[in-house]
Amino acid sequence: MSKYSISNEEFYQLLGQGWQVIDVRDDYEYRNFKRFEPSLNISYPTVLNNPEFRWPNLDERLIIVCNHGNRSALTARHLRNLGYKNVFVLDHGVYGLDK
Repeated sequence: MSKYSISNEEFYQLLGQGWQVIDVRDDYEYRNFKRFEPSLNISYPTVLNNPEFRWPNLDERLIIVCNHGNRSALTARHLRNLGYKNVFVLDHGVYGLDK
């Protein structure tokens, strides 16, 4: 569990407030396995390499998801270290939404 994890309930509350969901799985995983819609699929390496080109505003409101929460936790930690303030991780990933 990440320091910035949110529960399923918090996830749906933030969605209602206009937060953007970023799915950091690779293209194959995103297309062929369970996913949450609407979400933007940007693979983990892509987000890590140049986040400022995609989100120039450090106050951007982002929820990072992956299968189970591991890659999303690494991504969120990286973005927070770069100064992004509003970045959270869905606890247990997209597979945890059914629990």
